[in-house]
Amino acid sequence: MKKLFLALFISIPMVAAAQSNTETITTFLEGIINFQEVEVNDHNPIISIGELAAQQADTTIVLTGENVSETFDKAMNYNHALIVVGIHTAVLVSSWEDCTPSGAWDACMPMGEGFVKRTALEKETGYINNIIGIPDNQERKVYLFN
Repeated sequence: MKKLFLALFISIPMVAAAQSNTETITTFLEGIINFQEVEVNDHNPIISIGELAAQQADTTIVLTGENVSETFDKAMNYNHALIVVGIHTAVLVSSWEDCTPSGAWDACMPMGEGFVKRTALEKETGYINNIIGIPDNQERKVYLFN
């Protein structure tokens, strides 16, 4: 019986410290997207991010292999660039200076961090081409915020 209580006592702080998907995403995008008075889809918050970003961004651009260089040139003039791929990926550009050439995109792809919704919401950090994939028929939108 003591072992059961000890196991419960040890596991309760771990469960209490775990964040929901909504808490994770709202913390990640704090100061960029306003989540006040909005119900976020906790199962897949990327859906909610796309909707809110579309309403709140200063500029929205559909990202394609053909317009990537022009889009990034424009995005460098904003404080934040958020890229949403479909309903499964959201990435913030963290450094325009730290970039790597991408043959698939034919551009220097910047460093970023974000989340991909697989079975669970998974944090990803690295060059954004490794997070957003290669140019294809998936919709990729760049939301620019001042």
